[in-house]
Amino acid sequence: MRFVVFALQWVVFVLCALLDDRSSCCAFVSHIMSHQLHQSSVVLLMASKGGDADKNVRMFTEKLMTASGKPVCRYALGGAARSMQSEYLPLKYRDMLQNADDDTAAPFYFYYNPHRYPQFLSGVSQAFEDSTTRRDIFFASGGTERSPAALDQRLDDALAFCGGEYLDGFVLEYICQDELDSDTQLGKELQNAIDHVQSYVRENRVRYVMASTHSHRVGRALSGAASLDAIMLRYNMSHRKAAETISFPKALENNIPVLAFTTTRWNGLQRIASPTVTTSDCITFALQHPAVEVVLHSARDEDELDDALLPLFACSDSTHWMPDSKYDDVCAYYGGDEMAWNDDGYDEYPDESI
Repeated sequence: MRFVVFALQWVVFVLCALLDDRSSCCAFVSHIMSHQLHQSSVVLLMASKGGDADKNVRMFTEKLMTASGKPVCRYALGGAARSMQSEYLPLKYRDMLQNADDDTAAPFYFYYNPHRYPQFLSGVSQAFEDSTTRRDIFFASGGTERSPAALDQRLDDALAFCGGEYLDGFVLEYICQDELDSDTQLGKELQNAIDHVQSYVRENRVRYVMASTHSHRVGRALSGAASLDAIMLRYNMSHRKAAETISFPKALENNIPVLAFTTTRWNGLQRIASPTVTTSDCITFALQHPAVEVVLHSARDEDELDDALLPLFACSDSTHWMPDSKYDDVCAYYGGDEMAWNDDGYDEYPDESI
């Protein structure tokens, strides 16, 4: 569309020239140059802020699709082991997306160990009515195991809550640095585990193969693995240096979508008195980065779910998730000395943030 408009503008310019209307020609060239300079400045500004000037804020990502072909919501609702999420919470999330003005985004549910939060998973299993509506929802789960037998059991556990036929995303969880042979080479046991999960794809029991890690050096290595479809990485206001300098560039280079998690730092960021941030701010900040396609968040109750989904509804017609001034403020405050925030033991690889 932008190309068509630009072409029409130059057709008008040529007509003016043929008619020897020099004043109109000069004015038009001046307008074109001014417009192009403005567009270039917007691109440069937004690139410096981690945004993307070529696309509006989107509620969904087409890099992950449901079996029916619907793009998934950029907010994924996960189960929280240390909270009492209600059975109704997953259903409210589904209904909020379906009742939105743009109901394109498909619900995305994630659960680690399906035995840890029975109420939440009871709601998850009610999110679809039959095999047809199941195809409009994206379910992801996985496990920390690496042996084929243990992975098989994890898959069977996960399938019990999403229709029994297939899982949309299987995540090899918590991959550590000692599972690499080098900075860029995956270890044999890990590669064998990935290959085994790939066999589920060939059997039509899994659709996407994913991996998660707390280490951004591992994230960089995983981003170079051709056998992975997405990676889960930690990212938040007080934990951004390692992501933005180590793992995210490689993910962008290889077009590997990132699912950002712990965006509230275990709900610690909202408890800081000044500057005050909300759950919505934390999720907005993560979605700001072009490498991040989805934020995985475990809303504890309905009020927090409302706050978490606010950015997707409030920013749907804008070109940027967070105002530049606020983005600068939170980066300066939370991202200066990241180790100053590590009294909670959150950062397992502090050397990556130096």
